[in-house]
Amino acid sequence: MRLYYLLYFGGMGAVSPFINLFYIQNHLSGTEIGLLGTLSALVGLISAPFLGRWNDNLRQPRLILQLALIINAAAYYFLSQQTVFLDMAIIIAFNALVTSCVNPQSQAQALVVVEEAGLGYGNIRMWGSLGYALAAVSSGWFIQRTSLLSGFYGFALLTVASAGILQLIRSPRKAGTQATVERSETIPMGRVLLEMVRNRELLAFLIALVVMWLATNGASNFEAVYLQELGANSSLIGWINMVGAMCEIPMMLGADSILRRRGSTFTLLAGFFSYSLSTALIVIHPSVASFFIYRIINGTSMGLYAVAFTYFIVERTPAKQTATMLALYSVTIAGVVGLVAAPLSGWVFDVAGAHWLYVMSLAGYVTAFAVIYLGVTHRPQRTSKLSSHP
Repeated sequence: MRLYYLLYFGGMGAVSPFINLFYIQNHLSGTEIGLLGTLSALVGLISAPFLGRWNDNLRQPRLILQLALIINAAAYYFLSQQTVFLDMAIIIAFNALVTSCVNPQSQAQALVVVEEAGLGYGNIRMWGSLGYALAAVSSGWFIQRTSLLSGFYGFALLTVASAGILQLIRSPRKAGTQATVERSETIPMGRVLLEMVRNRELLAFLIALVVMWLATNGASNFEAVYLQELGANSSLIGWINMVGAMCEIPMMLGADSILRRRGSTFTLLAGFFSYSLSTALIVIHPSVASFFIYRIINGTSMGLYAVAFTYFIVERTPAKQTATMLALYSVTIAGVVGLVAAPLSGWVFDVAGAHWLYVMSLAGYVTAFAVIYLGVTHRPQRTSKLSSHP
C-alpha cells in the first residue's frame, strides 16, 4: 500500500504544479481555467455516489479503482494534445465522470490496511507525500529542458504503474471488523446527512471545510502562475513543491503521535493555525524566497491536517456509516464547494491578480480555525476506530 501511495501521488506531483501553466500557455483566461475546475467538480459530484455504490456491491472493488486509474492516465495524455478550450472541457468532463471515485477508493484501501496492520494512517499517507515531492522536482527539471508535455507523460506512466501495484496488494478481511461491515452494508444517504446535522462537531467541521475550500481554491490553483510572475522557472517551481511535500513526511508520522496524545481536534486546529501563518507570509511579503518558507510551513500543516481530517470524522461517526461519511466530506461536499470556488477564483485572478487569492486564503484559514475552536465541544477524545496501538 505504501508503494501504491508513492506512485499514485507521484503522478499528481508530475502534473499538478504545472497544469495551469499548460492552460495559460494555450491562452486560456483565469475564468476559463476556473470553469474547467467547475465542470470537473460538477460531473464528479454526480457520478461519485453511483460509482461508490457500484464499488460496494462488487466482490472485487479493486478492479474499478484500477480501471479508473488507467482511464485517468489516458485522459491526461489526450488532454496534453489539446489547444482548444472546448476540447479540453470534454476530456476533463469524461475523466471526472469515470475517476471521481479514485481518491475515496484509495483512502478506503488504506484504511483497511491500517486496521489490519495496527498502523496510524499517517504511516501510509506519508509515502504519498514522498512520491509527490520526488515527482514534482523531477517533472520540473524535465519540463525546464523539454516542454510541459513531460509532466503529462510522467503522470500517465506513474498512474498506470500504481494501477499495476494494486494487483499485488492483499488485504484480508477479518470477520466482524468495522471495515468489513461497512463494505457489506449500504447506509441510506438521508440517514448519514441527518447524523451530520445532528452532530454539532460534524456540523462545525462541515462549515469550517466549506469556508476553507471556498477561500483557498484559487491560491492553490494559480500558485504556479503567481510564481512565474515572481520570476520562477518550471524547475524552481518543481523544487518549491518538492520542499513542501518532503516536509509533510515527518509531520505525518508526528501527527499520529500528536493525535493519540492530544486528540483530533487539537491536531486539526494546529493544522489550520499553521496554514494561517504560512499564508500570512505570502500576503505580507510575496517573493520566490517567501514561497520556499511558505511551502516548508505548509508541509507541516498538511501533515497535521491530512491525518486529523480522517480521524476527526471517524471518531464522530456511528458504526456502519464511516465510509459513507468520508466519501460525503471528501467528494460530495468538496465538489459542491468547487462549483462556486473555481469560477470565483478565476474571476478574482483576472480582475485583481494572484496576490488577492492569498488574501482570501488567509481569511479562510483563520475563519476555519475559529469555527472549529468555537463550534467543537472540548471533551475527552475517543480512541480512534482505525488505530488504537500505543
